[in-house]
Amino acid sequence: MALELVGWLDGITGSIVVLTGCILGLFFIYKSQELGADLLLRLGLVMIFAGLAFLGVFLDFLVVIFTRSNMINPYGLVGLLSYVWVAPLIVLGINIGAELMIPEKRWYITSVFIILMIIFELLIFIDPLGSFNFVYPSSPGDGLIDYNANLTSLAGIMMIILLISIVFFVGIGFLIKAIQSTGDLRKKFLLLAVGVFIYTIFGLLESLMEPGFLLIPIRVGYISGPIFMYFGLKS
Repeated sequence: MALELVGWLDGITGSIVVLTGCILGLFFIYKSQELGADLLLRLGLVMIFAGLAFLGVFLDFLVVIFTRSNMINPYGLVGLLSYVWVAPLIVLGINIGAELMIPEKRWYITSVFIILMIIFELLIFIDPLGSFNFVYPSSPGDGLIDYNANLTSLAGIMMIILLISIVFFVGIGFLIKAIQSTGDLRKKFLLLAVGVFIYTIFGLLESLMEPGFLLIPIRVGYISGPIFMYFGLKS
């Protein structure tokens, strides 16, 4: 079957997110070495993980293009290929936020989220078919496999709570720091706050929505978040 328009939009935008995330992430890592900025190194990894969160879409798209049939999805593989990157992404995001706001407690806070994300990873690997909702195209190859978090599962509930934690702990934390600061420092904290809000909101929308024409602005917004954070950290 020929891939339909929504399938092309889903695949092309997903591929752009993966490639943009990896390319910009490597650029951030390069800049971190050039500037000796460890925070940029971690942000580069965040960018790469944010891009790889669409790896399932990307690989399914490639398989459909070359075989005219969808990727085989045993044991929820398509969902696992994407959501496995959520854990390191959230841990690094929290680590960056904690270092900028309360550096003396950075590792205590990061350790708590490491434990929570290990639990999340175990849950999605133990029960991927229960952790994700899979919607298959009516005919193989005329669309991509849609998958999003099952919000009634423990893994889905954990993911929502953790994303909300990032908004309140990191996003609002940066906003408070911006209000308390002046001049260039205020601008930097505002950029960081905007980046966190954009990434989390669009990431949540991506997890809830089925493929459609709104995927384009949602995925552009999703990949824009870490870019705002880069401009907040670059100097």
